[in-house]
Amino acid sequence: MLRRYLASAGLARLADEMVAVTVVLFVKDRTGSVVLAGAAVAAYTLPSILSGPLLGAWLDRTRRPLLALAGNQFLLAAGTAGLTLGTGRMPFAVVVGLAVLTGVTLPMTSGGFTSLVPRLVSDNTLPRANTCDALLFNVAAIGGPALAGILTSAFGATSAMTAISALATVGGLWTTTLRLPRRETTRAEATPLFVHVRRGLAHLARTPPLRGATLATVLSLGAVGTLGLVLPLHVESLGVDVGATGFVWAAIEAGCIIGVVLLRRHLHLWRPENTVFVAIALYGLVMATWPLARGLPALLALALLSGLVQGPTLTSIITARQRYSPADLLSQVSTTGASLKMGAFALGAAVGGPLAAGLGTRTVIVAVAVAQLAAALLGRLTGTPRAVPVANCSGTP
Repeated sequence: MLRRYLASAGLARLADEMVAVTVVLFVKDRTGSVVLAGAAVAAYTLPSILSGPLLGAWLDRTRRPLLALAGNQFLLAAGTAGLTLGTGRMPFAVVVGLAVLTGVTLPMTSGGFTSLVPRLVSDNTLPRANTCDALLFNVAAIGGPALAGILTSAFGATSAMTAISALATVGGLWTTTLRLPRRETTRAEATPLFVHVRRGLAHLARTPPLRGATLATVLSLGAVGTLGLVLPLHVESLGVDVGATGFVWAAIEAGCIIGVVLLRRHLHLWRPENTVFVAIALYGLVMATWPLARGLPALLALALLSGLVQGPTLTSIITARQRYSPADLLSQVSTTGASLKMGAFALGAAVGGPLAAGLGTRTVIVAVAVAQLAAALLGRLTGTPRAVPVANCSGTP
C-alpha cells in the first residue's frame, strides 16, 4: 500500500511542481506579458494561504479522504485545461479566476497526502514511510521544473500544460485505488467545522515542540523565498547565463535527497523538533559561504552541501506533526503548516527584488543565511516545553 501511496502522492506533487514554471512560460507565450504571467502564478499560489486550515479540518472530518484528495487532483487537471483553452482567448480576469480556483486546494497536495501516512502503515514502518514521503517532495521539486522545461523546449508550453492535466488525472485515478482502514467516529466528525478549525489552530499554537518547529520552518522558507529573485542576479554576476539558476536549485534538492538517505536510519533517535532546529541552523551556516564562490562550480558545490545539511528538515517536521498531534487534528495541522510556508515563501519572493536593488545580491544572501540562524533560534526558544505532550498519532516517542 505504501508504494501505491507514493505513486499517487508523487504524481500529484510532480504535477504541482510543474505549474509555476509552466504557467509563466505559457501565459508569457500566449499574451507576451511577464506581468500577466506573474499574476497568474500569484493567483494560483496565494489562495492556499487561507484555505489550508479549512481544508485540513474538512479532511479530518470526512469519512472519504481519498475521494477528497482525488477530487483535488481532478480540479488541478480541469483548471490547467481551462487555463490552456482560455488564456489569450478569454478576458484575463477569467484566467485569473481559473488560477484561483485551481490553486485553492493546493495544501491538499502536500499536507493532505502526508496526513494519511500513519493510517496506511504500521508504527514500525512509519519512520521509513515518512522518509520516503519527504523524498517525494525533493524528487518532485527537481523533476517538475525539469520536465516542464524539457517539454516546453521540445514541443512548446502547451504540451507542458497538457502534461500537468494528464499527470493530475492519472494521480487522481490512482488515489481512488488506495484503501484506508475503517475508523470509529472521531471527535472531529462530531464537532462543527469552525469549532474544529479553532481547536486545530489552538493545538498548533499551544503545543511547544510543534509550535517551535513550525515557526522555524516557516521563517526559514520565507527567507529562502527572497532567493527566488536574488539568486538569478547573483548567478549573472558570476559571468554565467541566468538559466544556470535552475542548476543551483537542483543542487540544493539533490543535497536534500542525499542527506535524508544518509541519515534515515538515525533520525528516529533524535527529537524531531531538535533535528529541525539543527538542520536549519546548519543550512544558514553553509549558505553564508555562498558569496565566497567565484564561479558556478563552487556555487553548485556549496548549494549541494547546503541541501545535504538541510535535508532532514522535511522528514522531521512531518514526524513532529504526527508525534505531537492527535489523529483527528493531523490533517489540519499538516495543511495549515503547508499554507503558512507557502505564504511565507510568497512574501519573501515579494521583497527579494527591492532588497537586491538596495543591498546587492551578496548582502541579501548573507542576510538570508542569518535569517536561517534566527529561525532556528526562535524556533528553539518558542519550542521548549515544560512537559512534552505525545499524541496517539505515531506511537511512542
